[in-house]
Amino acid sequence: MVGAHAIFLDAGRDRYFSIGGATALGVQALLERRSVDKGALDRLGKAGLVEAGEPEAPWPRLPIPPARSFMEEGEVQPILRIGPMIEVMTGLVQAGRAVRRRPFAEILEGLAARKTNLSGSPDRLLPLAMGFLATRRFVPIRPCCLPDSLALLNILARRRQTADLVFGVKLNPFSAHCWVQAGDIVLNDAIDHVTIHTPILVV
Repeated sequence: MVGAHAIFLDAGRDRYFSIGGATALGVQALLERRSVDKGALDRLGKAGLVEAGEPEAPWPRLPIPPARSFMEEGEVQPILRIGPMIEVMTGLVQAGRAVRRRPFAEILEGLAARKTNLSGSPDRLLPLAMGFLATRRFVPIRPCCLPDSLALLNILARRRQTADLVFGVKLNPFSAHCWVQAGDIVLNDAIDHVTIHTPILVV
């Protein structure tokens, strides 16, 4: 919920959409486990957003509210080394290709499945994220939140580490964004940028 609007992320179609008015109030009531007006429930059903029965999936997990940004806690000194440069550039190219060519839902499912075999140790995550940020500045590829976040997560995974990929939205004007977060620490973005977005999905 963002204000009086219910915002949805349709991963299967790779699109966001919003609902307002009484129907949005019905969505909020469902999220808060309250009874829902029958008219709103009927409209949600006709829109294909609810159906009778038991939930088939766990209740969506929301992230721990971010309290600080790792990239703002100290100056990230640019580091130009051939090995890390090649790894980061290759990772960004591969992530960008995946975003263009693979279904969005498939990317999310792959991330979720991979996380079950990885760990997230802050002692290891933070130096790895620092190395990524320090090298990223030299890569002549335009920053874009999803490929950049996927590239960082892939580099972490090669070291048997993982973190959360968080998607957020805001209105007036509409904006969608994503970032990598470990606990309450944002790894690859500024805290004032992520906190203007309301989390909608955590992978």
